Amino acid sequence: MSTLDNVLQLQQPVKEGGIRTVNFFNGRLLTSKDLTREQVARREADARLGLALGDGVAFGLEAARDADLDQPSAPVLRVRAGLAVNRAGQTLCLTADTSVALTRRFDAGEATACDCVFANCNPLADGVYVAGAGVYVLTIAPAQTSEGRAPTNGLDPSNVRCNTDATVDGVQFRLLALNPLRFADLDPSSSQFRNRLAYRCFGIEARDSNALDPWQNDPPNYGLVDELRDSALSDCDVPIALVYWTSAGLNFVDTWAVRRRLLEPDALSGYAFQRNPLDPAELSSFAFQARARRLVETHAMCAQFQQHLADLLAASAAPSALIATQYFRYLPPFGIVPLHSLALRGFSDTTFFTGIVRRPAPGSGQSTPFIDARLLGALQAQALASTPTDVNQKEFVWVYRPWQNVKASREGEPVQPMLVFASGQLPDIAVARFDMARLDYSNLAGCCGAP
Repeated sequence: MSTLDNVLQLQQPVKEGGIRTVNFFNGRLLTSKDLTREQVARREADARLGLALGDGVAFGLEAARDADLDQPSAPVLRVRAGLAVNRAGQTLCLTADTSVALTRRFDAGEATACDCVFANCNPLADGVYVAGAGVYVLTIAPAQTSEGRAPTNGLDPSNVRCNTDATVDGVQFRLLALNPLRFADLDPSSSQFRNRLAYRCFGIEARDSNALDPWQNDPPNYGLVDELRDSALSDCDVPIALVYWTSAGLNFVDTWAVRRRLLEPDALSGYAFQRNPLDPAELSSFAFQARARRLVETHAMCAQFQQHLADLLAASAAPSALIATQYFRYLPPFGIVPLHSLALRGFSDTTFFTGIVRRPAPGSGQSTPFIDARLLGALQAQALASTPTDVNQKEFVWVYRPWQNVKASREGEPVQPMLVFASGQLPDIAVARFDMARLDYSNLAGCCGAP
């Protein structure tokens, strides 16, 4: 026997793992099992497309306090319509904005479809549904229920229980408690609690420790959300919000601490299934630098900062007096800070960055440099490849003023004045460019005697 007899040949079909559909032809006797097999094949094909797209939120599904229904003893969230894909490749679609009560328990057993219908996520992992004070992750997950009744011929009485007319693939919301021991060192009464808890979800400690040896591949799982997958969070769940609930009611709802945009598989690092440990010997040594998850998480960090900042602006009677270090231990590599004006609420340029090393430094004789607003997109894209700034480490950040925004504000147009900051790991982009710089809105101090 040749040694190549058991080796796959070119153009030889590989049946293992293939999708098996029913072959329909005239005269074939069909049973319900045949049609169920066809349903399973269709679902499997759809799931593989979902896996290729990646898991996360495609659009919508933002959660916030429902101002009309929320009560301290019975919190209610308002979740916007949207679409998500879970790790099993299933699409989860919420077609209309929905109010979700966090204290109500729904008995899923009363609405479960019969076991003759395909359901690869039933049952879901156990989790906390009736909640009290604590920190929770709100998720969206698949749900199945039956609808209507179909006529039967009565030949098989045992299948009467399956005579439902349709099986509805819907969604459900779940509230899962984070292990309090994993953030016991964080003081809930501290004004930095929300920021530090969010970055604990981002796995900031694991990210920092992995940077010590970038040649090695960092583990595929880190952060509080991944730890929750070892217990209550299943591959069918998609996290959409972090909820902190106290005896006084909802303290905050932080969407981007756990919400992620679609994360497609990373071909370079072999990062296709986050839930499975990966063999370092089979991965590229560039996995740490190239992992797509880093970019998705940094995008979430920037969005989380802007949401947190907007909440502070809305809740504070005097936002111009707020200091960033009171609320933020970590800053994302890119952010926009709205400044106050006579007509609009905002923060103070001189006060907000107190205690944060910035370039140029206040009191250095240099004003905050101008940049062209058309560079903001490129600056943000470059920043997404950087890491967050730990303000306790006294690392500096670049702070800029878009000259178009300043010019419009000075001319009395109804625009929100703003500052833009970026990680100090990035190169300085506040450079005057010939035939593009404006004398009054450029960085020409000390050059050729220009003012």
